[in-house]
Amino acid sequence: MSFEDHAKTDLQKKVAALMDKGFTTSDIAQQLGLDTSNCSKYIRQLRGKAALAGDSPEHGLTHPVAPGFTTRRVSTMYNAEGGVTAQWHIQEPEKQRIEEFVEEFVKGYSEDLKGLHKPQKRISKSTSDKDHMACYMIGDHHLGMYSWGEETGKDWDADKSEEALADAIDRLVSAQAGDPKYGALINLGDFFHANDTTSMTPASKALLDTDGRFGRVIRIAARLYKRIIARMLEKHEEVIVFNVRGNHDPDVSLLINELLKGFYETDKRVTVVDNYNKFLWKKWGQNLIILHHGDKINQERLYESITTNLAKEWGETSYRVCWTGHLHSKLSVDKGGLNFERWNVLPPADAWHNALGFASPEAMRTVSCVVLHREYGEEYRYKVGIRRINSKKG
Repeated sequence: MSFEDHAKTDLQKKVAALMDKGFTTSDIAQQLGLDTSNCSKYIRQLRGKAALAGDSPEHGLTHPVAPGFTTRRVSTMYNAEGGVTAQWHIQEPEKQRIEEFVEEFVKGYSEDLKGLHKPQKRISKSTSDKDHMACYMIGDHHLGMYSWGEETGKDWDADKSEEALADAIDRLVSAQAGDPKYGALINLGDFFHANDTTSMTPASKALLDTDGRFGRVIRIAARLYKRIIARMLEKHEEVIVFNVRGNHDPDVSLLINELLKGFYETDKRVTVVDNYNKFLWKKWGQNLIILHHGDKINQERLYESITTNLAKEWGETSYRVCWTGHLHSKLSVDKGGLNFERWNVLPPADAWHNALGFASPEAMRTVSCVVLHREYGEEYRYKVGIRRINSKKG
């Protein structure tokens, strides 16, 4: 077998072809116009794929796995001369790491995404206010979650989830009296209910109630983001998108973020912020905005991390907030010059949360928009609830 047999993207195939011919890393980087460190990464990935497929002779792996399988474990017995006397090669169905899937998916489709989005003109005729930024706060939206009313008291599925959030953002955009130049779409994590097709939480492997096929949920998410951002662009000159990674969707949120970056790449009015770090932040005038899902960390450690890692930005600002989600309930606490605020969610409880008494009453199922002034911090906020959305009135 050759390294080219393990390549999937066009770039990997080009690298693999040169590896098969015996070229060194520096030679491959030079011929393909790659940075040496990036080239080394691609080579390591290809060697790793080959090893998982049982194709690494220098390490004693010379028996390829069956199609659709990968190496789970290899045990090798050597004699005194270093020769192999016995080898146990355990195979299992192939499981591709989500990071590799994201990278390959994005590389394969990023070129196709370019040009699909056509930048649109702002509809509002008034002069935009450069001193204000409207922050649209999306608490844990759990797109793809299924709730059966007979069991939980509230029916909910992916279609209801899409329409409710799109309606909420539309109402919040319409409600604003002024015309803030900047609009920030802030997803505080767990935008998706499930991280992949297994319908289980990544860490605890708890089984989730999901609505239909995972691919359909991805399609709905893409359509929902386009609807929301298009509506915001009618109001604001510039839109900034923050997608915090949650405990339900740490990997798929990376995927959707990269696809959004590719889709809006040619639109100078839209900025999609990288979300590789669990902490996202923005310094804007006298405002320091820190975003985190809120999982696996308490306020004390959040405070310590922020004041340590953003000491310079802390000293340059007077209004500082840390916005989180995760626990599906509202909370606002001031601590040493920093306001912690946890935001409400729009969807109802699923069966697990409902059984434990964690259901949110309708009056608390809301989406909010906080409008910040460049120098003076928060000046006003708007809120819309699920009862207003479901009423279909004005």
